[in-house]
Amino acid sequence: MTIKTKTTILFIILLSMGSLWSVRHISGSAFNPEVRDELFYSLLNYPENPREADLSIYGKGVYHPFASLPRFKDAFVDAFRTGKARHSLLGYQSPDSLLEAEFNILAGFEQASGEKDCGFLYKGYIIKAALGKHTDINTYWWNGMFMGDKGEARLSELMDGYSKDSSDKIRVDNIAADLSYHAENYSLAIGRGKFPIGNSISGSIILNDRVNDYAYLLAEGRAGDFGLAMLHGSLRADSSYAIYPSAAVNNKNFPDKFVALHQLTYFPTESLSMFIGESVIYGNRGVDINYLLPNAFWRASEHNIGDRDNVLIFAGAKFRVHPSLLLYAQTALDEFSYNKVFTSWWGNKFAVQGGINYIIPAYLTQAASPSVTLELTAVRPFTYTHYMNHTMYSHDGRSLGYPQGSNIVDITCGLFLPLPLSTSLQSRASYSKQGSFGSDWKQNYNDLFAGQTQTATAKWFQGDIMKRTAVDNALLIDVFAHHRLLLGYSAEYVDEWKGKMYAGWQLNY
Repeated sequence: MTIKTKTTILFIILLSMGSLWSVRHISGSAFNPEVRDELFYSLLNYPENPREADLSIYGKGVYHPFASLPRFKDAFVDAFRTGKARHSLLGYQSPDSLLEAEFNILAGFEQASGEKDCGFLYKGYIIKAALGKHTDINTYWWNGMFMGDKGEARLSELMDGYSKDSSDKIRVDNIAADLSYHAENYSLAIGRGKFPIGNSISGSIILNDRVNDYAYLLAEGRAGDFGLAMLHGSLRADSSYAIYPSAAVNNKNFPDKFVALHQLTYFPTESLSMFIGESVIYGNRGVDINYLLPNAFWRASEHNIGDRDNVLIFAGAKFRVHPSLLLYAQTALDEFSYNKVFTSWWGNKFAVQGGINYIIPAYLTQAASPSVTLELTAVRPFTYTHYMNHTMYSHDGRSLGYPQGSNIVDITCGLFLPLPLSTSLQSRASYSKQGSFGSDWKQNYNDLFAGQTQTATAKWFQGDIMKRTAVDNALLIDVFAHHRLLLGYSAEYVDEWKGKMYAGWQLNY
C-alpha cells in the first residue's frame, strides 16, 4: 500500500467520524464504518474539517482574543483567513497541562427552494475539552427557526425530533454531547448522539443514523483477532399512552423505550473482518440487565422473559481486495420460521445489503483521492415492524432500520470528489422499486393479520408499486478558517421530475 493510498484512506476515515461531537473510536470500531452516508443539505450535519480536529491551545491559563489590541486585530483578520484557524473565542489550559478546553459559537443561515421556499436561521456553540491523553469532553448545541413555507420546512433533514410550531415559524433545537475514555484497544463513553452499523451509502439496514440523537452508553474493546462492542440507548417512543382522564397528561405519557446492541467482530487478516450481533428494542419498564450481558444470546434471553421485545439478528463482512477496492455486505434477520423460510409468509422479515467502494487513482488534492461506491439493498415486506408502541424499530418518529422503508429494492451509486481549496463534492444517484404493502415500520401486523399470523403472506412489491429515481449533489466549501459554504441540488422522479436547490453559510468562531 503506497503512502498516498494510506493518506487517502486515513482522510476518508477522518471524514467519516460523523459529527463535530464524535467519540474517538478504536481501530476496526463497529460504530465507525469506512463507508457511510455523508451527503447532507445542512452544514449542521457535517463533521468539522480534519485540520481543526485538534484542540487549539495558545498557552497556559485562559485565552481570549480581547486581551490586547494586537491580538484582537489578528483575531479579526483571522475571521476572513483561509486554512487552519489561529484563534478561538475562548480557550483554556491548566498549569499542569492536564485540562485543555476550547469554546466557540456557531451561527448560520440555510435556504431550501423547491416548489416552495423556506429559510433556516440558527445559532449554537461547541465545547471541546480533553482531560489528559485519554478523556474527551464534547458538547454541541444549536437552536434555530424555519421561516417561509412550513410544508417545505418539515421536509428538512433537521426536522427529526423536537419542534415548536407557531403561526409563521417552526423552532427546533438539538444537543449532542459525550464524555469518553479511550485507550489503544478499548473505549468507554456516555453521551447523546447516534451511530450507524455496517458500511452503507443509502442507509444502514441494521441501525441507521438518520434519526434524532439519543442518550447512550457505549463500550468497545479489542483483544487479538476479536473485537466486542456494546451500545445501550434511551429512545423516545413515537406516541404516548392514553391511560389517564386528562388529555394533557396523556400527551406527555410516553413509555420508556430503549435500544441495546452488541456485536462480535473477527479480524482474521488485516484485509478481512466479519461480524455478527443483535439489536433489541424494548420498553415500558426500566433498564433490563439481560441486555447488558455482552456474551449472552439475547434472542434466547428475550424468549425467557416472555417474548415481548423486538430482537434483530445481523451479520456482515468487509474485505479489502486491494488498497483501492473494498467489498462489503451485511444482512439483518428480523423474524423467521424454519419451516417457512422459502415461502412468502409475511414473517420472513429480512434485509440484505452489499456494495463495492473503489478509490480512483487520481489526485486532485494532496489530501485524498476520489472514490465511487455502488450498492444494492433489498428489504422484505414488514421488516422492522412490531405490534407495540415501545417495541417498534424506531426513535422519535423515524425508523432505526433502512431509512427508505421495507418491501423495497434499491440500487445507489455515490461519488466523493475532493477538490482543491478544501472543497469537496458528494453526488449520489439511486433507483428503487417499492411496494406499498408492508413498507411502513408503523404498521401493526397483529391488527393487519388478526387470526392469520401463521398463514398470511406478503410478496415482494405487493401493493401499489412506486418506482423512484433520485439524484443528490452537495458541494462543501471549507477553505476558510471560520466560515463554511454549502451548495446543493436534488431531483426526484416518480410521476414527474421535481427539483430542489440548497444553499448554506456557517460561522464557527
